[in-house]
Parts: sequence; C-alpha cells; structure tokens
Amino acid sequence: MPPALAHHAGGESFVVPGELRAACREAGEGLGREDAALGVFRSAAEMVALWRGLDLPAWEAPYVLRDARLGYLNGYGAALVAGDLPGEHIARAAEARWGEGWQEKLEAALGRSGG
Repeated sequence: MPPALAHHAGGESFVVPGELRAACREAGEGLGREDAALGVFRSAAEMVALWRGLDLPAWEAPYVLRDARLGYLNGYGAALVAGDLPGEHIARAAEARWGEGWQEKLEAALGRSGG
C-alpha cells in the first residue's frame, strides 16, 4: 500500500484480498478527510500515481485502486459536510473538489447528509 494511504490503514498486514480492499477503502477515507482539511483534492490520476512502483497482482489492482478512490471520495465528502472545518476551509476544499458551481454542489451534499 502506498505510504500516503498506509498511515491511515492501521499498519496491519493483509492476507486475504478482501482485507486489503477494505483497508484501502478505509485508508482512502482517511486521506480524503486529511486532504479536505488542507483544501486540496487529488484527481483519479494522482491517486493511481500513488501506487506507481508497487507490485499488485493484476487481478487485484483495479479493485484495490477503485476501493481507495471510493474511500477517498467518501472521506472527502464527509469532511465537507461534518461541520468540523472552518467555513473558509470548506469553501476552499469544495472549490478544489468541484470547481465552478461548487456552492450548489456543496449545498446539495449538505442536503443529502441532513446538514
């Protein structure tokens, strides 16, 4: 697992492929929350680049990458709607995530979360 994700995974070793995928999703969520607090958003290509040089079996790689990305998006979104970040951080992070029209998308995300 890439170092940027590994410190969000609890440092366990993974024997069963499903365990690796679950850990990647959890680590992605942690990385997403961390990036939202910093007001940066990683593209899918940047997430894939984290794995460059790591040896993943071909039958696992697409699923592991997908789970890390889905976790990242969930964690990032959760950080935006949780209300734990100052308003200026939320605005910067939402703009980094959605670009033009971020206000409407943030409002919709808040509505879905009940916030």
